[in-house]
Amino acid sequence: MTSPTAHSASLPPAQPLISASGNSYSTVYQAAGDINLHQRPTLSTFPVTDGEIKAVRRAWVKITPANTPLTTADDVLKLLRQDEPIVVISGPPGTGKTAAALRALTDFALLRSAADSARGRLQLRHVLPDWDAPEADLLPHEPGHGYIFDVAGDTWSDPPAAARQILGHADTLRRRGSCLIVITGAAGWPSGHDPQMRRIAVTAEAPRGDLVLERHLNVLYPDPDKSGWLASHDGQHSGGLTDLLRPDMPPGEAAGRAVALSRIDATRPDALSKAREAMTGWQHLVATTFTDTEGSADDRALLLAAIVLDGHSPTDVLKAARMLLRQDEDRAITDILTAPALATRLERVQAKVEAQRVSFDHLPGYPDAVLRYVWRQLSDAQQPLLEWIQQLTMPKGPAAPRIDALAGLLVDLAVAEHDLKPLDITQPWARAGSPGQRAAATMLATAARHPTLGSDVRARLRTWASNPAEGTATVAAVACQGEFASLYPRQALTCLRWVMDRPRHDQAVTEAAQALRAMACNLRLLPKVWGAVTAWTNGPAQGERGYRAGRRAFIALLTPQADPSPAPLLLANALTDPATADDLAAGWCAVLEEPAFDEPAEALLTDWAQAVADASLDRQAVIGILDRVIDQHLMTGPMAAFLMGREGHAHTPAAVIDLRKHLMISYRRAGTTPAPEPPKPHEADPPETPTAPQPAPAASTPRQPDSLVTHPHALADAAPSLNGAGRESA
Repeated sequence: MTSPTAHSASLPPAQPLISASGNSYSTVYQAAGDINLHQRPTLSTFPVTDGEIKAVRRAWVKITPANTPLTTADDVLKLLRQDEPIVVISGPPGTGKTAAALRALTDFALLRSAADSARGRLQLRHVLPDWDAPEADLLPHEPGHGYIFDVAGDTWSDPPAAARQILGHADTLRRRGSCLIVITGAAGWPSGHDPQMRRIAVTAEAPRGDLVLERHLNVLYPDPDKSGWLASHDGQHSGGLTDLLRPDMPPGEAAGRAVALSRIDATRPDALSKAREAMTGWQHLVATTFTDTEGSADDRALLLAAIVLDGHSPTDVLKAARMLLRQDEDRAITDILTAPALATRLERVQAKVEAQRVSFDHLPGYPDAVLRYVWRQLSDAQQPLLEWIQQLTMPKGPAAPRIDALAGLLVDLAVAEHDLKPLDITQPWARAGSPGQRAAATMLATAARHPTLGSDVRARLRTWASNPAEGTATVAAVACQGEFASLYPRQALTCLRWVMDRPRHDQAVTEAAQALRAMACNLRLLPKVWGAVTAWTNGPAQGERGYRAGRRAFIALLTPQADPSPAPLLLANALTDPATADDLAAGWCAVLEEPAFDEPAEALLTDWAQAVADASLDRQAVIGILDRVIDQHLMTGPMAAFLMGREGHAHTPAAVIDLRKHLMISYRRAGTTPAPEPPKPHEADPPETPTAPQPAPAASTPRQPDSLVTHPHALADAAPSLNGAGRESA
């Protein structure tokens, strides 16, 4: 059985990134040539770890709690050997479904490689359910792969239809020599709906939990000093921990207990007592501590402060405890002199003080148990506790250096209690600057990929993304800047679309733009991002929900001075892929059609000119795209202002003048082009600027051609001004 942390700790491998600086043309062109922006990407996958494989190969248990043979993995292997590329394992939580899938796949890989060395061993990977509804085309199908797809947390509106979509992938897998094991809940697979669905389904049975714990501890974490802790002879409890073992212990819990025992220093005199506490989740020690401190808010606050400020000095811990209790620092000297010694008080709550450092290193898992006790038994303290932690983790707060560790503690608390409230702290963290944003993003990504809590977390992120409150939407955008976007890119893009469609360009939109650029600079995610952005841009009409998102996203991705920026890669790809060139031209046209985006559109044109001058963008690609845009939008405000100058502007950058000249030459070579069609009437939007809200125009008016350009051939007629410097006007 695998460790409960093995799956959650595994992340997709790092992917190549494109940065705004430090990339040569050859690097960008090579990347552009290696990627197809218009393929439909499959679901994200990440590799099975060596630790997971080691657990199922070396510490496998073949007996159920009823002392009957455990056949789940064998039944799956039998179907795989019968050339069934898709097998389903169903069962309630805690029955070792993932471990059984891994065992069957590793057995199958060994058998296959022995029978046909040319096929090689299977590469094993986990698949993430990053979809709105099951679609066969989204399932991965690389040759020679064995996939494990856990959808136990998904709720399907039409289970038979979902199952048919998954089974529709079977022929593709068979042709490519790959296979897929689907893991569902006890009633998640519609076995009774179809004979084929029933034939490939295996019902999971759990292994004996006490044996899982014993084998994990003795095989995966061998320590001669601990060999007798779980020993038994003739059915009698002879080891120090055997009375705590239960055959019906869930395998994940058993594996977790083995990890906890592996962290105990067996050479200490109190090692066995600490091991017993670890076996029970420190419940007895925590209960004893809270009983001993009943009536003493000072000592309980000191305990919580020692957990939050683990590694700090006793003085810092005391100050934090008083902050929790909202006590004044100026206390009466009588109270100070008559109070117990600080070190004594800390030891009373099980903290250790050495070299002016308070820690719980000697009790791994004890801080988590304390937080669970407070959350469950002292529930009225939940909100004050979160507010206090938020105060301590402010950029200059005493717990700021521990913000990542505290994020881990709070995620573990949310998972243990199946309660999303600890995640509320991500909102103030996301507004507190870089360290807080990083911790919030990591915390939400960790919770989002949890097998049971994850679906609720992902749903909450989508809700936050569409929330009118700026702070709440900012959290969703920040979450998409981290691992969540790499693990669940489609759901991250859904969140970003709602954030980028906000009525005003506020902080949430700025963070969403940064998240989108970061995703696009990951070469594995770029096709997903580009496909989504082009769909948004070509989607809702002006005034409909979602129309702002496409324009903002296009501008965000095509800003070459941003870091990171995918603009160089997209322009380079346009030189080799006409579809990308079409997308870029269509995106520019969509932006220029909306008067609300005049200012950012004109700024982006200037940015492109500067990037061409700096050799950050390819001149040929830029001119090729803008030529097509000019054909449609020569008389549109931002394009007219860029090409002809704006009255009252005393200086035009040299880069803009140079690009104007090359566009003029290209335009003359192309010859006469038809005049663009007049734009359709629409409601005017407020200007698209990241500033304070401004009132929208009172009346809706159709967009008129810019006064600077009155004829489709004005660009050619204006050649002298295009080559001039200084003030320019029509």
